[in-house]
Amino acid sequence: MPRKSIQSIMVSAQEILEKSNLLTFYHINCWRNQNVPYKKPVFFFGNTLPLVLQKMSINAFLRDLYKSATFPCVGFFFFDRPLLLIRDPELIKRILVSEFDYFEDRSVMYNEHDKYIRTNLFMLKQPAWRNLRTKVTSVFTASKLKNMVPLVLEAGDDMVNFMKLNCLGSEMTNCRSTTFKYAIDAISSCAFGLRVNSHENSDFAEAAKGIQGVTPLRVIQMAAHFFAPLLVKIFRLKFNDPKSCRYLAKIFLDTVKQREQLKTNRPDFIELMKKLQREEPDHFDDELLASLPLQFLVAGFETSGATIAYILYELSLNTSIQDRLRAEILAVLSKHETITYDAIQEMPYLDMVIKEALRKYPTLPFLDRECTKAYTIPNTNVVIQKGVAVYISLTALQHDGNYFPDPMVFNPERFSTENKSTIVPCTYMPFGEGYRNCLATKFGYLSVSIGVIKILSHFEIVPSKYAPKELTYENGGFLLIPTNDQVLVKFRSLNT
Repeated sequence: MPRKSIQSIMVSAQEILEKSNLLTFYHINCWRNQNVPYKKPVFFFGNTLPLVLQKMSINAFLRDLYKSATFPCVGFFFFDRPLLLIRDPELIKRILVSEFDYFEDRSVMYNEHDKYIRTNLFMLKQPAWRNLRTKVTSVFTASKLKNMVPLVLEAGDDMVNFMKLNCLGSEMTNCRSTTFKYAIDAISSCAFGLRVNSHENSDFAEAAKGIQGVTPLRVIQMAAHFFAPLLVKIFRLKFNDPKSCRYLAKIFLDTVKQREQLKTNRPDFIELMKKLQREEPDHFDDELLASLPLQFLVAGFETSGATIAYILYELSLNTSIQDRLRAEILAVLSKHETITYDAIQEMPYLDMVIKEALRKYPTLPFLDRECTKAYTIPNTNVVIQKGVAVYISLTALQHDGNYFPDPMVFNPERFSTENKSTIVPCTYMPFGEGYRNCLATKFGYLSVSIGVIKILSHFEIVPSKYAPKELTYENGGFLLIPTNDQVLVKFRSLNT
């Protein structure tokens, strides 16, 4: 190994140790000194060892931490870094909404050396976050989404055609794989201007799935952005896979260039973002323009594809819910020549089913915020210091029997007109809450709705004899990923 490389590693290791020694003795007692219940740390690792060894997922860790106490918050440590899990819905509401000015940023590290996330709304800090979000919000208005419905329908047709040829007659289908490809197709059509048909195993689909990936190295690099920012700085880690990002960014910019040469128009995100670029050419350069659709792709296909798969799994186990939902879909479609944005609004039970799936299966199972100035928790002497990250376990809240009785039962009636008003605020937040909620929520609902409508209009979903009665999840990563990346069901032609 070259001398320069050895010296670089030694300097990096020394920085870590010095940082750790300076902080450990000060931070390790911060929760005990304030009488906050906390998970006892071990030397060096804090509470991270089961996560580093991938014996427990972040989702399971935060869920168990939530159950370990009754106090409004619980302390824990990632290495020597003190963090706080917030349990109380009223305190959560303060942090996310009413006292947002104390918690304006997410704790995930903003890495200015990673050009593909330098404009990522999920990571941006104030004031850059607010400036960009204000500009991009106009892309997701209801009127603009209505124009994109035909593009999403094309993706749905490709999925149905694939399923007719490949899923009927099989005793098990990993519907997660199929619905992921549909979600990639829907987003790539709207954000990249391309009809890629991922069901034919296109390079585009592989690159999209590779942006985050599930390899141990990728998991570590992404987790470090949340919990070990010092490692990100020292080793210049990347949140997304650079090779996949370069490939997809080039496709997007080539499409934009071709459109300009041919002077073609299409009702998708490209036209809307090009309009922003024309209005602010100094701000919206090509790099920023390419990074935005990458954000939509990363944030959207995992959530939308996974949600549809979980819905299909639950419908296979709950025939009465499936029959009722299909009856609503067919009744509404009989009044319309095709699926439209307005037709979807006439399907309240579909909305209830989607909401219940997001409650039981939150794809991103936690929220995070960083304290930007010292904050005293009301009615306590507990002070959250500037720079301390706070976490909220969506799985724990949305599976808490105090808020959702029989939480593991799939029951869309929780979200009926009569019942949804009884839900305690800030106990159900699949797309976040407050000023930093998910910008593309409406598009997510649209793509999930069309995917479910298309499938139930053509197929009956029944349990696969190979499917577990209850899903389990992988220990790696920070998303809710089912074991072996599989959600198994069986499809039958609706006509039979």
